[in-house]
Formats: sequence, structure tokens, C-alpha cells
Amino acid sequence: MASIRADGYFRAGSSNDGTRGADVVVAGKRCPVAGRISMDLTAVDITDLPNNAARRGHLVTLIGEGITVDELAHHFGTIGYEVLTSLGSRYARVYKGGGASTGPAAAAPA
Repeated sequence: MASIRADGYFRAGSSNDGTRGADVVVAGKRCPVAGRISMDLTAVDITDLPNNAARRGHLVTLIGEGITVDELAHHFGTIGYEVLTSLGSRYARVYKGGGASTGPAAAAPA
């Protein structure tokens, strides 16, 4: 079991007794969300990964590496635009084509 922050990630991506959760990519392999997505935590089932493939501090891909915005939107019961605009400011974003990347938003100076 691994965990990731869930800021702005739809709770509809949760799994329950009869429904598989949304997928994320851990160590290059799709893994399902395990249980409920909460405000600051998402558990991921990494049972099928090789030992030590997922380690504390490794990045998890929520969108990309084969997981499209439209796939998530379908799973969440919404549209891709809403998925993108709902993501919190703590997500690292990589903008393709412009060469710029940004991390979590820095606090404004006092």
C-alpha cells in the first residue's frame, strides 16, 4: 500500500466493495486506488509491483503515462476540463511545448 496527496482529486476515483478505483501510475505500472480518497491522502494498491519498486518519496503519476484526462473524467462522471481546473495548487505541473515546469505554488511574500 502506498499513499499520495489527494488535493483536488475527485472522490469519485475511490474504490468500494464493488467498484475499482481510478488508476495511477507507480514505477511505470498502473495501480488502482484502494479505498476512499480523502482530502490529503489517497491509498494505492501496489501489490502487483516488484519488491522495492515503490519507495517513500517516489513520484506517482495521476494524469499522463497512458492515463488521459478524458479517462479520468469518465471515471469521475464529469468532463476533462473540470478535472484539470479542480486540481489543487500543490500539484507539480509540467507544461509540454513551452519548456517551462512549475512545482507547488510558493507562498506569497508578507
